[in-house]
Amino acid sequence: MEAGKISDTKLSRFIVSFAGTLAITLAVLEILFDWGTRIDLNVSVLYGLPLIVAAAARRRRLLWILAFILIFMTFAVYMAQAPAVASSRTPYLLDRVLAATSLLLSVMIFDAWLRLLEVRDAQSRAIGQQNARLEAINLEVLAHKEEISRKNKELEFHRREIEEISHRKTQMMASISHDVRAPIQAITFMAEVIRRHAEKTDQGERISTLARRLQASAISVAGFLTEVIDLASFDMGRTTVNNCEFELSELITQQCDRVRPFAESKGLDLVGGPCSLRLCTDRVKLGRIIGNLVGNAIKFTSTGRVTVDYEQNGDGSIGIRVSDTGPGIHPDDLRRIFSEFDQADQLQPGLESGWGLGLTISRRMARLLGGDIQVRSQLEHGSVFTVCLPKSSVVAYEECAVDTLIDRLS
Repeated sequence: MEAGKISDTKLSRFIVSFAGTLAITLAVLEILFDWGTRIDLNVSVLYGLPLIVAAAARRRRLLWILAFILIFMTFAVYMAQAPAVASSRTPYLLDRVLAATSLLLSVMIFDAWLRLLEVRDAQSRAIGQQNARLEAINLEVLAHKEEISRKNKELEFHRREIEEISHRKTQMMASISHDVRAPIQAITFMAEVIRRHAEKTDQGERISTLARRLQASAISVAGFLTEVIDLASFDMGRTTVNNCEFELSELITQQCDRVRPFAESKGLDLVGGPCSLRLCTDRVKLGRIIGNLVGNAIKFTSTGRVTVDYEQNGDGSIGIRVSDTGPGIHPDDLRRIFSEFDQADQLQPGLESGWGLGLTISRRMARLLGGDIQVRSQLEHGSVFTVCLPKSSVVAYEECAVDTLIDRLS
């Protein structure tokens, strides 16, 4: 586009220069022709042609210069040739006066026309500049519009984030208000019953049972508060990983021993796999994950066994598996069991469904350790939860006797 404008400008300058040269050439030729002819041949009537060409070239200064020269030459030719004419000089003078008057009127008309053209061109340039400024303003407005649109999208994204956080907090408060009330009421009721029967010697067994229930309820509330604090820490990004080396078998033994009384009270077998492995990761968080998965497996299994074992994959990563012989999980529930405060449908009548936070926090912890939690389940055949850890978590791997690990878990 710029190259086209430059080319048009050069062509216009060439035309103007050519027209000016042509006007001067015509004027010189007419003057020479007028000098070379008799006075009765009034060549001065053609003096207007160079003025037309000069006006077409839009050169006002050249127009007036040619006009004065041609008017002067009109009378100069007359004065030079008039003495040679014996009679009737007056009509020739009148012709020259009329020709000069015509030239003067022509140059005045052409000058006024050129001035109008200059005004029009100035107005066109002003309009062009105004249009350019308006175009620049329009581009700036469009840029601001795009910026506003981008800001609106960011605000909409943040608004959805805030709404999601608000929804999660509302859901959490609803869960707290609903689920904390029941154990607190149980604690209050059982404390009152214990107080009333404390002095009766024949109520020892009953008091012992109530005390165990009271302790279980208190532990349940404390566990829930711990899970809420963990969830808040994840949301605020304050959770850190503290790596250390440890024996995986010892960690599994520790977590199994913690829930073994619960398994024995339900008549379940709690067994482990045949291998030993040394890891370098966050022992506390991995223990929380395994303990939560084993506790859930025992909770939702009424008969059979809960098995904790692990395997090393071909890429060097490991999977710690917690499998049970429980009722299994419905495929529709598998898609949402890791959601916050979302619980699977009641599988067994009278079984408490829990807080709905354990699996969510466990998966977040597993991902914080560089791994994940996977689940496979089949109705009436049990479930398998696998904690996947990367190869970098493994320090050493060796086969060991089956009896050694069984003895540790026993």
